[in-house]
Amino acid sequence: MEEFIADAENYAMGIPKIVSVRQAPEEDSATLLSQGPMRHATFTLSAEAIEVLNNLSKETGVSKSKLIRQLILSVNEQNQSAAVGVGKSVVVKKVE
Repeated sequence: MEEFIADAENYAMGIPKIVSVRQAPEEDSATLLSQGPMRHATFTLSAEAIEVLNNLSKETGVSKSKLIRQLILSVNEQNQSAAVGVGKSVVVKKVE
C-alpha cells in the first residue's frame, strides 16, 4: 500500500509505475488489452447529453465509458480520413 501511495507523484506527472487492473466483460478483454492501461477522466456533460448517453447505454448494453471511447475514436478516424483527402484536419465545432 505504501508503494502505491508513493507512486502518486508519478501518476500526477502521467508516468505511474503501478497500474491498477479492473475486471472487464470477456468481449471487451481483448480490446482493453490491446489499448494498454486506461486512465480515469472527468467530463462535464449537459443534462441532454447525459440522458442520451444513459439511453444509448441501456438500449445497447454498452457501458457509457465505452460509448464515449467509441465516439472519440470514430471522430478521430473521420478527421484522419478527411485530412488525407483535403490536406488538413477537420475541426470539431463547438456546439452550444
